[in-house]
Amino acid sequence: MIAEFSVENFFSIKSMQKISFEPSSDTFMSDEYSVEVKDGVRLLKIGIIYGSNASGKTNILNAIEFFRMLVLSMPKDRNEKTGVVPFLLDDTSRNEPTKMSMVFYINQSKYILRFELDAKYIYSETLIVYDSIRPTKLYDRRYDAATDSTTIDFGANLKLSKKSQDVIAGNTINNSSVLAAFGKSNVEKTKLNDVYDYFAKQVKDVLAPRMSLSGFVKRYLNKDENGELKKFILNFLKASDFNIEDITLQEEEELITPELEQLIQNSPIDDEAKKEMLRNGKITNAELVFTHNAGTKQYNLSEEYESNGTIRFLGMSVILNFLLKRNRFMPIDEVETSIHYELLSYFIKVFLANSNQTSQMLLTTHDVNLLDEDFIRRDTIWFTDKDEFGETKIVRLSSLGLHKNLSPYNAYKQGKLVKLPFLGSQYINLND
Repeated sequence: MIAEFSVENFFSIKSMQKISFEPSSDTFMSDEYSVEVKDGVRLLKIGIIYGSNASGKTNILNAIEFFRMLVLSMPKDRNEKTGVVPFLLDDTSRNEPTKMSMVFYINQSKYILRFELDAKYIYSETLIVYDSIRPTKLYDRRYDAATDSTTIDFGANLKLSKKSQDVIAGNTINNSSVLAAFGKSNVEKTKLNDVYDYFAKQVKDVLAPRMSLSGFVKRYLNKDENGELKKFILNFLKASDFNIEDITLQEEEELITPELEQLIQNSPIDDEAKKEMLRNGKITNAELVFTHNAGTKQYNLSEEYESNGTIRFLGMSVILNFLLKRNRFMPIDEVETSIHYELLSYFIKVFLANSNQTSQMLLTTHDVNLLDEDFIRRDTIWFTDKDEFGETKIVRLSSLGLHKNLSPYNAYKQGKLVKLPFLGSQYINLND
């Protein structure tokens, strides 16, 4: 689980900003909101970020996704850009490196991973583990400008052979992380496997508001051989008052014509997948079909006739299933997209009440109604705001000193927590 994430000089974030899943001293609904990752250490399952448009909410999620990419993605060569974008609204930051750090727990061990980089180089990278109260260095990498090369100091407790150290070091070019190079190296199993697998399997990409979830649902329903996922989805949709009795996946094959072959060749899919399609000479089209109750009768409707909200919530139910049954970190941008507030509230309540795993969600939203709910803990709420220099700042609701008897919703609406957007007159002169 993620305990803390810090980022500096990344898009609209200039000074170091931190988001934490470490709970405050509040004991309200502790069992529902937190999970013990180590004796005496509990972490929150959820974080919710509020902020006006362009305040930098999404940049917090994108920073975590970029961090994950650094761990997993191997550049094609040493000249490829890292993809990092610094704060560009002053003359100093645009020429300074970006810094990122994450504290996380795997199998009751605490890890700290840090990066310092710019568009061309990763200047430093450090991985530390706490198997006891004392930190143990697993590796420390530095960029040497004089030789234009990277040096790596592996810790003795990593128990990695000299031959394997040399293999990883040889693969670690200046724009690649040590972990990404490790992922491409044939070396013995160490704690690096645990860290790499955590980011590869448990930390997921940001779910963006415009992302279609239809293909996502089809892919997992197609793998649902025992029908458990489908049963979960239908029960969740019925409990959410959707008038849906059944969902089926109908498939039909289509022969590949010369025109379709050209489309496949130009499509952004894996080359092996393209070859497999062309070798078969046909493709399989899948469509979701929904069975609706209408009085005493039932009618089937294809997905094209369903609302965006239905498809979105269907996809969210699949995500919820994974969060409850597996260990996942799921960042969701504008979680309220196409979803009624009551459904959003229910989604969060079901996750909190039923999650016995170490899954976490980090959500951004504009829906301030959650601030008026009595089941929301204040240490799960964060606010983003921009100052007069265009810099994003993030602050935790529980740190603002709001009296426990005062409504966060009312305080927010009155602009007492963060600065609200200043809106001009609704009357305009169309001739001006």
